[in-house]
Amino acid sequence: MNNNNQRTQLAYGRNNVLACLDAGIVIKIIFQEGFSDEKIIKLATKQNLEITYAKKKDLNNMVAGNHQGIVAVVKSFKFNILEELIIAANNVDNPIILVLDEIKDPHNLGAIIRSAEAFGVTGIVMKKDRQVSITPAVMKVATGAQNNILIAQVTNLSQALEKLKKTGFWVVSTDLKAEQNVSDLKYDFKTALIMGNEHKGVSPLLTKNSDFVVKIPMLGKTNSLNVSVATGVMLALIRQIQL
Repeated sequence: MNNNNQRTQLAYGRNNVLACLDAGIVIKIIFQEGFSDEKIIKLATKQNLEITYAKKKDLNNMVAGNHQGIVAVVKSFKFNILEELIIAANNVDNPIILVLDEIKDPHNLGAIIRSAEAFGVTGIVMKKDRQVSITPAVMKVATGAQNNILIAQVTNLSQALEKLKKTGFWVVSTDLKAEQNVSDLKYDFKTALIMGNEHKGVSPLLTKNSDFVVKIPMLGKTNSLNVSVATGVMLALIRQIQL
């Protein structure tokens, strides 16, 4: 927290910090001693932000990843509520809401958020527990995409899906053993797409409560994809079908 008791977190890496500056959520910039960036300094100065310098080892202690010589103190990520996603979806033709079932790896979540924003997903729903949150590592991979998409945390995914169903969403989950391919559906409806945990996939309960269960057809000897890659493939195929 800062002196005004405002909740904060750290962002690091040039592109991530630039995205945070564009979003207006940066409070303070910390450069590595001997390093500067004209574009970042210009934006920070325009926003009257404090700019300080620190030793590389101090930045290394602040963040675990490759900070590229810059760390920013930013306002803590503000989650949306599920109802905001539902309202936003009502203003879009054939909207997609992405539901994440216990994604653990921050790099996977960051990549998923980036793909979701790129493919025009209305919002992302994820659990409050047993799920990585929007951490500095997630933000580094997402490179600002988290600031351009609605993201809701819920305590119970099953209940969230029931709310989505009541507002006209059809639930599509993914499973390697599914009989239907992703391309077998037209997706001319509100879609709640569930992507599962890196190791366990979508939970049996959520699969059971799905309207459709589909798979990505695999032609090689590899029988599965990383969840972030699979999410990108699913979203690309669905959007292509919808065009």
